[in-house]
Amino acid sequence: MRILILQFIISSIVPFSVSAQAKYFIAFTDKQNSTYSVDNPTEFLSARAIDRRTKQGIAITSDDLPVSPTYINQVAQSATMVHYSLRWFNGVVATLTPEQVTSVQGLPFVKNVTKIYEPAKSKAVEETEWQPLGLTEKKEIAGLNYGASYTQIAMMNGHLLHANGYLGQEKVIAVLDAGFLNVDTHNAFDSLWQRGRILGTRDFVNPQSDIYKEHYHGTMVLSAMGGYIDGQLIGSAPRAKYWLIRTEDAATEQLIEEYNWAAGAEFADSVGADIINSSLGYTTFDVASQNHTYQDLNGKTTPVTLAANMAASKGMVVVVSAGNEGNAPWHYISAPADSPHALTVGAVDSNKVKADFSSFGPTADGRIKPDVCAMGKGTFLAIATGTTGTSNGTSFSSPLVAGMVACLWQTKPSLTAQQIVELVKSSSSSYASPDNSIGYGIPDFAQASTPSTTDAKKSIELWPNPFTSKINIRFGKSFMPAKISIFTTNGQLIYTGTAISDGIGIIEINIPDELPEGIYLLSIAVSGNSYYVKGIKQ
Repeated sequence: MRILILQFIISSIVPFSVSAQAKYFIAFTDKQNSTYSVDNPTEFLSARAIDRRTKQGIAITSDDLPVSPTYINQVAQSATMVHYSLRWFNGVVATLTPEQVTSVQGLPFVKNVTKIYEPAKSKAVEETEWQPLGLTEKKEIAGLNYGASYTQIAMMNGHLLHANGYLGQEKVIAVLDAGFLNVDTHNAFDSLWQRGRILGTRDFVNPQSDIYKEHYHGTMVLSAMGGYIDGQLIGSAPRAKYWLIRTEDAATEQLIEEYNWAAGAEFADSVGADIINSSLGYTTFDVASQNHTYQDLNGKTTPVTLAANMAASKGMVVVVSAGNEGNAPWHYISAPADSPHALTVGAVDSNKVKADFSSFGPTADGRIKPDVCAMGKGTFLAIATGTTGTSNGTSFSSPLVAGMVACLWQTKPSLTAQQIVELVKSSSSSYASPDNSIGYGIPDFAQASTPSTTDAKKSIELWPNPFTSKINIRFGKSFMPAKISIFTTNGQLIYTGTAISDGIGIIEINIPDELPEGIYLLSIAVSGNSYYVKGIKQ
């Protein structure tokens, strides 16, 4: 497919010393001298990418056009190596000597040349710690035994969407990370492999590498969404499909990784991904001159944030981690968490208390961040060594939300990406009083998946509420079959049954006397729709 060939250009023989040379982003003035046209997008976008735009009313523009091949070829004649092109930024990333920089700057179509990587002593690599976890009690809902992963899913009422059959089917999630060590052998991903849900990989750090022998961080991140080990781990979207994309060089921290991220996001767009999860963030680098300042986190300055903005404009939901600087001198979120269009996720613990490491907002221009929070302290994950355990970080709260976004979008397929983002925020626990610690709070995906209040009132009535020994449900149509389930606020299923409404469209449910007083969640499935109503037992 032509589009895949255009994603990056690699010379057939790469000198060993190339990796130690300086790299630059070369921006072009225009996209002229190209055979590509917005009138023929199948030349550079997949059918799925075009369909995503069409469904959301997004026009195909010059931003979507590939970089001019004529310009790339002319730069390649002067460069040591051209690594890849960036259509959204209209330029290429290339390795250049000082003499080559001068030559490239003289080309009439070159707008500017920016150094984004230079040989430098790397900072110490931050290792992600994890802890093994012993056997936990069985946590089974609708035939899904979550085991130790139950709390992190139930906290967002994700298990209720799962119970109704929404597990991410037919949604595509692109995972931008540092590597996916042993994803090809770990049993947590067997179901993905067996059912063809790993769609492919791309490596923008080193295309010659084996992505399954690189860093372990992406393995843990992927498991929070796509992992499945019966009785131990069920991810937030175990039946979604995944592209695994390496953009982060774990051994270094330089500005080139933001351009790698942009390349990864462009690729995700071109192959038709619906959602991007990025558990990556950028503030300071190995080369001090590349460092961002807090003032740069205004949603429109850093390269990675500009790329996130562009990805969102193409109809993808971009989910990113807030960062782990809450206790550090930096304190604030990182880029691209400052994007006004990304869904930025902070971390809480199993008791819904903000994790001390989770980064704070606001953005430099005063916007609330993070947007929402999920369980990022003590998150249960697959570990690349072949086992399972718990770990901490907004790296893991982000994919929990990204996976649930896939499930939510299944329930409301007509919504745009930005409508989904707003729906997630509006369903969250602190929506009425957001702050720069936990944002809008913890999402309730069951609530988000229900029809609008107006539609629900037209379709269903429940009374009395509060209730004691009986609940009446009116559907408005007689002899209508329905499935009724009642859950505790902790997600424990205490009642399930089916019934048919009477001649005037009412079902009467007798409540067990031994049911304690408290708040419960009722799930009512009727005519292919599911409704969730909170009820109070007196």
